[in-house]
Amino acid sequence: MSLEEVYQEIEHNKDASINLLCDLLKIPSIAAKKTGGPEAIEFLSKVFEEAGFSYFLAETAGNPVFCAEMNVGARKTLLFYDHYDVQPEDPVDLWDSPPFEPTIRDGKIFARGVSDNKGEIICRLQAIKAYNHVFGKPPVNIKFVIEGEEEVGSPNLEEFVNNNKNFISDADGCIWEFGGRDGDGIQQVYLGVKGILYVHLKTNTIGRDVHSGYTQFVDNAAYELSCALAALKDRNDKIQVPGFYDNIPEPSEKDMRIIEEFELKEDLFKENFGIDHFRLNLTGMDMKKKYFLEPTCNICGLWSGYQGPGGKTVTPNEAFAKVDFRLVPGQDPKDLIEKIRKFWDDNNFQHIEITGWDGYIAAQTSIENPFALAVINTIKDVEGHDPVIWPMVGGSGPMYLFEGVPCISIGCGHSKGNAHAPNENIFIDDFVIGMKTIAELIHRF
Repeated sequence: MSLEEVYQEIEHNKDASINLLCDLLKIPSIAAKKTGGPEAIEFLSKVFEEAGFSYFLAETAGNPVFCAEMNVGARKTLLFYDHYDVQPEDPVDLWDSPPFEPTIRDGKIFARGVSDNKGEIICRLQAIKAYNHVFGKPPVNIKFVIEGEEEVGSPNLEEFVNNNKNFISDADGCIWEFGGRDGDGIQQVYLGVKGILYVHLKTNTIGRDVHSGYTQFVDNAAYELSCALAALKDRNDKIQVPGFYDNIPEPSEKDMRIIEEFELKEDLFKENFGIDHFRLNLTGMDMKKKYFLEPTCNICGLWSGYQGPGGKTVTPNEAFAKVDFRLVPGQDPKDLIEKIRKFWDDNNFQHIEITGWDGYIAAQTSIENPFALAVINTIKDVEGHDPVIWPMVGGSGPMYLFEGVPCISIGCGHSKGNAHAPNENIFIDDFVIGMKTIAELIHRF
């Protein structure tokens, strides 16, 4: 028995693995539209039971969390976190093939959710099945937590974690949902995610829209909200809310060394973003420190007044915005929302209403953690080269809820996989290598 035999089993079953993935991709399990959840649960229950797992559904105030376990009495436990919900397929007219009719072309599988995150679910499951076919059983206990609301902010995952602490806390390491290759085809390892504060805003300044000829007499809602948003940060991206940067620790020498050695491939970013320079003319170490060590303030949406064809001279009475702040370790969204409210109140923006907010703190695993080293060395063996190690990714996720469990993100996506966008895809070759990586990790761990 050897890992080479496992690899052969993975290659032998490649078509069956692709077909299984396509069956899952046909289910439009969109949490935002409340569709496909029960069908996805039924599918997962069937395939995990057939693979030798026991499973249960953890009910929440929203979609249930699917939990599977293969307990072989081993000393260590490996946990996988994934999600069965996907982003809405809109805009459908920009897809080259129907989003829920998986299509293979140019060596890729195209479908909504194939990169984020159904491809990972099947990749990991099939790797375990191939390993067990050769070795009889895994050398570690294996658990899956597959939630159904990740794409709408995981509003009920905390409830699940609080009610199922024992299921998570005994894990010695967790492979987190996403990951993939950079523009040069090099596998990436993510050691953590930023936190987030997402804020919904509204203001009403006058009783109704009025003729713009009277704008000198009344407060324009669009202008007032724009001014309030502009006050949040200066042109150099320094957030102006007092105390916003409190509690952020100074980076350690180890952190700075990782950042210095990290190759942020600026030309690839420019190509992907369709730009010829970065904001503030950032480059080199200044750009890396800003990306990895600083929080952000971003307007996600802003709307008010007349937006139809032609002109309409009107002073709008209401305006709306959505704003996100990406947070670094040490920042707490509960603390920051209070500071933002006070900042606006102190600067005559009392009429800006915070109609809702949510968020969570950042999470990060040390590169010196044994589990992180196991993942990195696994990729070296499978790929034949060092992975790209990200100290922290700019996106966010509820990783902090898995307190005490080192979490690492790897996966079978790639830099042009179009997650959350039309024509979402993965390479079949990456899908197969991903299975080999998981089998190797199970063996090594």
